[in-house]
Amino acid sequence: MSETTTEQRQSTGSGVARATFGTVLFIAWGVLSVIWVYDAIYELTKGHFTPAITAVVAVLLMLVLAVMEGLEVVMIHDWSRLYPDRSPRDLAAWLSARQMFVASICVAATILAARSAIHIPFTSHTITGSQGKIFNLVWTTFTILWFMQILPKHMAAINPVRYLKYTGGAALPVVNVVKAIGVSWPAEKTAAAVQSSTRWHPEPTLERAPRRGPDLADAWAALIPEDGRAAQRRPEQ
Repeated sequence: MSETTTEQRQSTGSGVARATFGTVLFIAWGVLSVIWVYDAIYELTKGHFTPAITAVVAVLLMLVLAVMEGLEVVMIHDWSRLYPDRSPRDLAAWLSARQMFVASICVAATILAARSAIHIPFTSHTITGSQGKIFNLVWTTFTILWFMQILPKHMAAINPVRYLKYTGGAALPVVNVVKAIGVSWPAEKTAAAVQSSTRWHPEPTLERAPRRGPDLADAWAALIPEDGRAAQRRPEQ
């Protein structure tokens, strides 16, 4: 009984510390967001339209990223139901094409959201130099992490059907076009070459823990169909 009570106290203490640290981070992000928005409005009142325009474009790109992040969860979860006539190889190709949006949007949003000088509200002070770079890094990182990756993935996992209903009509055709024109082809061939030269093959005797639903690693492994883990059809444990 005493051991159980001790474990519960430790768990409670860990949860409180985690929540406290998370709250501090969220408050800090909120302060940075206010400063970021204020700077764009301040520049706009001075006749400088670029910061406001780039801010809007950066946020719109982040929203596109959020949609794509959630779609990854939906496709892995419901691929066999949505496309019963398609193979794991098709899913892997779709996932690799989707990655282009992740890479390009993260880079573009970071560049567009960055400011060389950031005005602090109701003061004459500005954040510049290394402090400005730290500001841009922290704000962009947590904005993308919390609201463009974790949040949409969670929403899609809770209700993939509803998520696909609201986002699939506009996003899926775009990803399919990227997949069709072969944007991910160089990576696929490079993966095959590296895998062959380093003898990077699956371990057929490797035991896996019981799991529910599709496996992300199996989906990506199917990118190279002739040697992917998904093609081996290993039995569930």
